[in-house]
Amino acid sequence: MKKYKIFISANQKELHEERLAVRDVINNNSTLRQCFDVFLFEDLPAKGKSPAAAYLQHVSDSDIYVGIIGKEYGHKGKDGLSATEREFKRFQKVRPKGETIIFVKGSSQEDSKRDQTAQDFLKSVRVTFIYKRFRNVDDLKVQVLNSLISFLDDQGGVKKEPFDQAICREAIYEAIDEQVVKDFLQNRAVKLKVKTPKTKIKDFLVNILKAVKKENGIFRPTNTAILFFGKDPSEFITHHEIRIARFRGTTRSEFIDSQEIKGPIYKMLDSVETFFLRNTRLANKIVEFKRVDIPEYPFGAIREAVINAIAHRDYNQRGAPIMISIFDDRVEVRNPGGLLPGLNIKKLEGTHATRNQMICNIFHETMDMERFGTGIGKMKKLMKEHGLYAPELSEEGDFFVVKFYGPGDRILDLVSSIPKHRQTDLKKMGLNERQIEALRLMVNEKRIFSNRPYRDLFNVSNQTFVRDMKILSEKGLVVAGGTGRALKYRAK
Repeated sequence: MKKYKIFISANQKELHEERLAVRDVINNNSTLRQCFDVFLFEDLPAKGKSPAAAYLQHVSDSDIYVGIIGKEYGHKGKDGLSATEREFKRFQKVRPKGETIIFVKGSSQEDSKRDQTAQDFLKSVRVTFIYKRFRNVDDLKVQVLNSLISFLDDQGGVKKEPFDQAICREAIYEAIDEQVVKDFLQNRAVKLKVKTPKTKIKDFLVNILKAVKKENGIFRPTNTAILFFGKDPSEFITHHEIRIARFRGTTRSEFIDSQEIKGPIYKMLDSVETFFLRNTRLANKIVEFKRVDIPEYPFGAIREAVINAIAHRDYNQRGAPIMISIFDDRVEVRNPGGLLPGLNIKKLEGTHATRNQMICNIFHETMDMERFGTGIGKMKKLMKEHGLYAPELSEEGDFFVVKFYGPGDRILDLVSSIPKHRQTDLKKMGLNERQIEALRLMVNEKRIFSNRPYRDLFNVSNQTFVRDMKILSEKGLVVAGGTGRALKYRAK
């Protein structure tokens, strides 16, 4: 495979971090490392040759010019040009058919804040070349990855086989964790109501799931096999993770809790659920002799959105993870990759189209995804049954976004829609009417009971108070605080 030479050009002082990031994102990616050699002036050893002559020679020898434009134009030489513009002009002169990739830091609204010479340079560049904007270093890394993968596609350097069906060439069969496959088979057997197949794990992966392929006499896992069953998927597919965060308020200005979730897909889904339940509310209310647990959202709807994100995301957008954001008023699930051509966001329900058919097939095997495009309808149904609005679907740049709006202060109004498995019949637990009423006051009205107020309210003896609180405590319904006469009880 031919290796292409890349020259990185940017103001060394202002954009030092960005220059290093472009180099590192290539050198740290095994695929890109095999395809590209990167020149960065900072890596050049000291020589007798003048710096200008050295870097201009490297520009002339390069196949790809990567230019980064910031706010400052940079120091002007005797020719009135900064090093960046001088390198740019040299590349256009000696490599008129070379690949020019330009990245601009900041939004178009910030262009007026650049120094005037930088503005003029940017105007001259955008007359001829397509450029991409970025906000920060992480954003730049994603843009660089996508641009270089696109370049390799155009050159025929990357095989056009769908990502999920392609063999993960850096992996051998031993990268598969067979215990994870066994757990999958047991889950599949329960959901499909079939017996666990007695075939060997490898035979199942090769012949049934078709997630492992034989090539030149060697069994190798596909990218799908690594994602679902790999011992360490991130070793081979670095951008497979899910980033989830709980933010304070309704914006991303401050987060309370966050986690990067990696591993086999089903373990990731379990981790998402654990984080989600930890960072959303669970209210309680006593209604007609029943204790009702009221979750802020129906997690089934959120899980459906996450599964859809895993199944339909564009895995060729490297460096862009699935992101789940929990706010005071809503939950957002966003995955890289907009809608496939021909799809209408207003008419998605009932439509089944995907970039990753093999990933979808495995979700079908455990009934986590239907074959008829019912995922959006399922999310709507679960939200409606919970007393909430249907999710909002949108495209934001290269991301597909699902937004779930919560109940806010109306969470206790969701009682009528709570399923029976979240309702506890207190009479069947053995509580009498007095104990149920005491629990109702503690749960619904946040009352805290000590000995005397309880006895006065219910006209009972000290012995009855002690017995009632003991029963409620043993059943895990109340907790005690304090000692002696300061002993008090509140709802758990």
